[in-house]
Amino acid sequence: MNKVKQYLKSFFYSYAWLAVLLLIIDQLTKVWALKAKLDITLIPNFLHLTYVRNTGAAWSMFDGNMLALALISFVVGTLLIVARIKYRTKLDTFKKILFAVVLAGTWGNFIDRAFYKLLTGAEGVVDYIHFQFGNYHFPVFNVADICITLGILSYVVLLLVEEFKALKAPKTEEKVKDDTNEEKDGE
Repeated sequence: MNKVKQYLKSFFYSYAWLAVLLLIIDQLTKVWALKAKLDITLIPNFLHLTYVRNTGAAWSMFDGNMLALALISFVVGTLLIVARIKYRTKLDTFKKILFAVVLAGTWGNFIDRAFYKLLTGAEGVVDYIHFQFGNYHFPVFNVADICITLGILSYVVLLLVEEFKALKAPKTEEKVKDDTNEEKDGE
């Protein structure tokens, strides 16, 4: 019983459950959008739910290259898992959460690219969230895209904040000695 409890505790604190939960939400909302063939205006001239298939990546870049994009998604998703395992003891809670969020988005779009043609007969990632700003229509996206975008942007901001804090932190005696030694070695 202790091993089960230890495993569940490890699973909870790894935030793998968050990746699974977000992946399930992504896939369920895509199935809903697919079945309903959404075309709903929630807020006129601002927010719509519009079912589309995207056979490219962000902003339909690389349109029609589903196999290549599926392979890229698979490789990136696998590398994220490997990195998460390798650095598991070095990541703070927020970084673990961000890894889970990006991982969910990556695998969510991979599932669409790799399997939706087999399951639905049509290829492409299911997108349905559609913002409009005046005459400008922002590219339609989905929960997986939100996870990838917010996860990566948050991680970049976090790294910049950490770097800024490190630059502002007072130097310790040991760091001053190291810097002095480096200057002498460079002469």
